[in-house]
Amino acid sequence: METLIRDIRYGIRSLLKRPGFTVVAVLTLALGIGANTAIFSVVNAVLLRPLPFPEPERLVVLTERSPQLRRVGFSMADLFDFKEQASSVEGFAGFYSEPINWGSSQGAEPLTASYITADFFTTLGAQPAMGRAFVPAEDHRGAEQIVIISQKVWRERLRGDPNVIGQTAALDGRPFTVVGVAPAGFRLDKEVELWLPMGLFPYQRDRVNHWSMYAIARLKPGVTLQTARAEMETIARRLGEQYPETNAELSAGAISLHEDMVGEIRPSLLLLLAAVGFVLLIACVNIANLLLVRGAARQKEMAIRMALGADRVRTIRQLLTESLVLALLGGGVGILLAFQGIDLALAFGGAEIPRLHEVTIDFRVLAFSLAASLAAGLLFGLAPAVQTTKPGLTNPLKESGRSNSGSGHQRLRGALVISEIAVALVLLIGAGLLLRSFALLRGVSPGYQSDHVLTVQIALPRTKYRDDLDKARFTEQALERVRHLPGVAQAAGSFPLPVYGRAWGMSYSVEDEPPPAPDQFPDAQVASVSPGFFSTLQIPLRQGRDFTPSDTQPAPAVVIIDETLARRHWPNESPIGKRLTIRRDDRPRAIVGLVGSVRNVGLGESVRPQIYIPHEQRILGTSLVPFVFLALRTAVGPMSLTAAVRSKVAEVDPDAAISEIAPMDALLDNSVAERRFSALLLGAFSTLALILAAIGIYGVMSYVVTQRTREIGVRMALGARSNDVLRLVIGQGMVLTLIGVAIGLIAAFGLTRLMKNLLFGVGAADPLTFASVALLLVLMALLACWIPARRATKVDPIVALRYE
Repeated sequence: METLIRDIRYGIRSLLKRPGFTVVAVLTLALGIGANTAIFSVVNAVLLRPLPFPEPERLVVLTERSPQLRRVGFSMADLFDFKEQASSVEGFAGFYSEPINWGSSQGAEPLTASYITADFFTTLGAQPAMGRAFVPAEDHRGAEQIVIISQKVWRERLRGDPNVIGQTAALDGRPFTVVGVAPAGFRLDKEVELWLPMGLFPYQRDRVNHWSMYAIARLKPGVTLQTARAEMETIARRLGEQYPETNAELSAGAISLHEDMVGEIRPSLLLLLAAVGFVLLIACVNIANLLLVRGAARQKEMAIRMALGADRVRTIRQLLTESLVLALLGGGVGILLAFQGIDLALAFGGAEIPRLHEVTIDFRVLAFSLAASLAAGLLFGLAPAVQTTKPGLTNPLKESGRSNSGSGHQRLRGALVISEIAVALVLLIGAGLLLRSFALLRGVSPGYQSDHVLTVQIALPRTKYRDDLDKARFTEQALERVRHLPGVAQAAGSFPLPVYGRAWGMSYSVEDEPPPAPDQFPDAQVASVSPGFFSTLQIPLRQGRDFTPSDTQPAPAVVIIDETLARRHWPNESPIGKRLTIRRDDRPRAIVGLVGSVRNVGLGESVRPQIYIPHEQRILGTSLVPFVFLALRTAVGPMSLTAAVRSKVAEVDPDAAISEIAPMDALLDNSVAERRFSALLLGAFSTLALILAAIGIYGVMSYVVTQRTREIGVRMALGARSNDVLRLVIGQGMVLTLIGVAIGLIAAFGLTRLMKNLLFGVGAADPLTFASVALLLVLMALLACWIPARRATKVDPIVALRYE
């Protein structure tokens, strides 16, 4: 231990004697450690940290599936049947989230509420921080109206009142008694502010409506996920046999709660973690080159040590101790930089990345940073230490102070430059593919014009708006008022708006076609819209007419379809006048219009067939939906109308609350948040890698020029011209660069296939990306070589001949 302390003290003194070298090395390493710490903190929070529930590995999410959709919500009747028949679980809770209006003296404010079955908290293994959870007797129609509130609501709206239990809160114009306050940080994938008993939800206990109603269950001890999944499939088949009209095409699935929350983002995060690992590797290569240069200058010192009796292992240990001290200094600064990196990750990720709010630098992250620092110190310190103490160091003692790096140093520096060029190229190609993919995705036409469109989501109190006519009446009154606002060119209502990605899938049949089997009905997305919807969003009307105010409930049932559905059934003829029937509606509807297709699920998803129905002919239980959407095309900046729109909506009904108001462009950006998160962060890290690689090449070539000053002077004295010197120096650097580029291209060709599922519209071996990135790296290397080469041409032959 005493020897180690002496080595550390000597290492610190040695680093302090060369502050320029120390500062450059520490900052280089800090960039690599900081990037790794920041991304690992995200990986730790999202992927590694257990969910904040007892035995979270036993928690699973259960869903139903259809042939068209891999995930649909349970119908209410199915939910209760699964709950009654499932024997592999000891807890089974349903939940459904939607906006609800919180009444206050300032008017209604929308909050996110979750309707839950009575065993929701017990299934998760959580207990309210204050008060109690629901009991089964409270989970039915006609029971007392009670609510559990979040810590946020308790602090911000009830001012942290310790006597909150038993107080009354006005929700949707009705009094609810507060019976509990949820524990701090309690949430699943999204923030919920209120919990109400499922029995208060105005559902229809049938098998028709598949809401965003999902189930969470706790497996019995010893039961595997595969066993539970098989049981869910068995129950689904049984229900399909019992209720062929509604369940024949449905299956069921089970997935761990953690996988359900983070499964989609995992590949992107692991890719980013690998990328920052490469950045750290490049930083280590640069520091190794600096240590080689420094080692060449210290060969005389090492020779004296070994001549005085120090063995090679002892000398290597001393040099490694210096490297580790350097690494720990870089790690400390890197942790400070990581805080800024976390802020950057949060800014890129927004609210769409699950568990991102939990990101922090905790003990595990600090341990990772320490391990990464020590590993980096060994990585960049070992090879220079071995090379510097290589046997046969008598020459430095005979050369009167002239440094001689030796061919071994030169070969090692060349190998290091080649490796960082190859690694940087792999990173840049990966970033190029993601950025090009993101650009192509963002450039996809959604089928409508999103610019200068303001979207408004309005939560309506259920006590006032019990059916479709009530909602249609409110929508028309709101539209009538906002249409007359200065700056509003057009306005329309819709449910849902395509930008929100709420898929309302329904099966249908076409008149004059053989009736399909119960499990083979075609599927389409269905939206109810008001007259003027297509012109507001500038969706082209190809044939027929738009809806009119006369398309009411008593009028003949009509629909407008898109080109995708028309090509499916009438590829060579006009669909106008044809008839189709939406299942569970049973009214044949005449097709009166044909419009262009839209990306109705998301920019990255394929276009699905779309059916539009008039607002006042909404079908199936859509009256249970407690909110409506407005879309306003504006002649001014959309957000400049926010206050005026809120005022006009309040004029129609002060109890109606705007739960979201945003430009449609912003919502489109949010819909690709995960892809943007990956592309921008990988682009940032790849740019850092490019800069570090350029610095590495420049440093090596500068050192080469310094070492060959005497040779260059001789060449120029014998008649060599400046161009000859340029070619000599640049040629040496470009040979290393081209070898590194070749190796990097081969490696990238194999590694980019691992990210093919993250790409859109571009292949994993896209030749344009490979060629352009390789050219960029070559040009960067050319510039990094040209600067020291240009300096070499300024060498005075007389001075050079007296060099050393």
